[in-house]
Order: sequence, then structure tokens, then C-alpha cells
Amino acid sequence: MFNLIKNEIYKIFKTKKIYVFMLVIFIYNFLPVLEQVTGAIEEADVVINGQNIAFYMLNFMITNIMPIFIIVSISDMITGEYVNGTLILPLTHSVSRIKLLTAKIIALFIPLAILLLFSLVLSYALGTAIFGWGDQFIFQEVDQPLQSAVVYSTQEGIIVTFASYMLSIFPLLAFGMMIMLLALHFNSSGVTVGISIGLLIFLSILGSAVERLMPYLITNGFSLFKILYISRDMGEFIATSIVTAVYAIAFFLASVYIFNKKDLTY
Repeated sequence: MFNLIKNEIYKIFKTKKIYVFMLVIFIYNFLPVLEQVTGAIEEADVVINGQNIAFYMLNFMITNIMPIFIIVSISDMITGEYVNGTLILPLTHSVSRIKLLTAKIIALFIPLAILLLFSLVLSYALGTAIFGWGDQFIFQEVDQPLQSAVVYSTQEGIIVTFASYMLSIFPLLAFGMMIMLLALHFNSSGVTVGISIGLLIFLSILGSAVERLMPYLITNGFSLFKILYISRDMGEFIATSIVTAVYAIAFFLASVYIFNKKDLTY
């Protein structure tokens, strides 16, 4: 199993897509400079400093950049390999289909962690260089009075930010299992990517348009870190975690079922 996971990780890095996304993250982290120059930050009336910038950045990362990375990666890992005829190769070495899918999901953890840690370090470095380190961690929503902002000490803020980045891997992997199920139904990586991105956009719009549905959508899991550390609502955190876990298990089991039935000869 270890060699299978290692092989899947190697294939992810071999495509070099992770480096493209690192470049995207690098460019994205310069957006606060533009917002500073245009006065957007001052207009929003929020406190931005080196201690909280990484936390603000995570919200966009987990709802936009990381899901697209997952979509592109899983499209390659499933649909791309199926079309190229390489998806069947591990199965010729006494590897079960469920082990192969499990290895692909576990392997995805590594690049996700690397991209998130890269963004975390970069945000801290650029945020401190641009805005200064600051006295404490302060989180405000747009137009939220400073008096009602969530405040942590410097040490607490660092721990909260790091924990938020690592916690975000869980809903991202759950989302990945949904994309895996989709990828097993298509014979074109382009189609898989297009439909998956369309679904991501649809779920985001649906959650915003019909708020009562939001707790039951898989994309609501992307807010786990804010529920735990900003809302600090443990009941909502547990409920959202359970919903996300149910989605993950259901999509994985459905993927295994489809994969076991699928003819891997393209």
C-alpha cells in the first residue's frame, strides 16, 4: 500500500501542475498590495496585519484555488489515466480496486498540505512586509465594528491560523471524493474539469441564494475553520463535520462501487 501511495504522489508531482498552482498562489498573495494601493482595505474598514492576513487568505484559497487544484488533479488521476490506459496497470500487480482508489485519495493529502503550507508561509511573510506584524490577531468581517471583532493573542493567533489551514484539508478531501465519483463517469479530462467547476459554482450560488440549504451542502465544509475559531459554535462545528464526513464516505463508497463495475479498457 505504501508503494502504491508513493507512486500516486510521484505522478501528481510529475505533471508539474502543483507548481503552476504555487505560482497562482504566489500571485494571489500580492492582491493585498493592490487593495492597499487602491484604498479598498481602508474603505472596508478592517484591521489587516501580518498576524491575520494568512487567515483572511485561507477563505479564498479553500473556496476557489484549492477546489480547482483538486478538480484538475483528480481528473488526471482518474479520467486521464483511464483514457491513457494506465489506470489498469496497478491492478495487474495484485492491487485491489478499492486499494487503488484509497491510495489516490491519501496521495492527494500531500500536495494539498504543501500548497496550504506554502500559502501560509507566504501570507505571513508578505503580510508582515506590507502591513507590519501588528500587536495581536484581529478578525473582522467587512463593516463589522472593531469592538465586536474576534481577537486572539499573537501566540493564539499563530496556532489558530495553522490549525485552520490543516483543518481545511478534511473538507477538501471530502470534495475530492465527490469529484472522483464524477471522474469515473467521463471519458474526457476536459469534460470532467468543466462539469466539476460548473458544479462548484452551482453549489456556491445555491448556498448563497437558499441559505437554509447551506448546512446540508458539501461546500459548507469549507467554512469549518471559521465556524470553530470565529463563530466558536461547537454545535455547528460538530454538525458540519458530520455532514462533511457523511458526504465523504458516501461519495467514496459510490466511487468504489462504480469503479468495481467499470471496464477499464478504453
